[in-house]
Amino acid sequence: MKGLFPCSTEAGSIVDMPRQQLNRALAALHRELESGAEIEADDREALLQAVREIEDALSQDEPGDEPGEGGPLSKRVTALIEDFETSYPKFADILRSVSESLANLGI
Repeated sequence: MKGLFPCSTEAGSIVDMPRQQLNRALAALHRELESGAEIEADDREALLQAVREIEDALSQDEPGDEPGEGGPLSKRVTALIEDFETSYPKFADILRSVSESLANLGI
């Protein structure tokens, strides 16, 4: 008899949803950056640095919050959200999704 909730712990299941959500958010961030969106060079570099750090964290066997330049990754993403709130609302929205996914993954 099948259970009421068709959830599994195998790859591709609901367990992988936070990682998939994060990958979608990162892809949206890349698309927005590549679209020619007007953004100051320093802000663009801060976003690219955050993306690199997130991708590095995802590639680790046991992702964790490695304190780096500017503090733990999740705090730096939150700071970017606050910085971009008024100047770049679309980036801030995407970063909120990234932040939520990082929290769901324990990063």
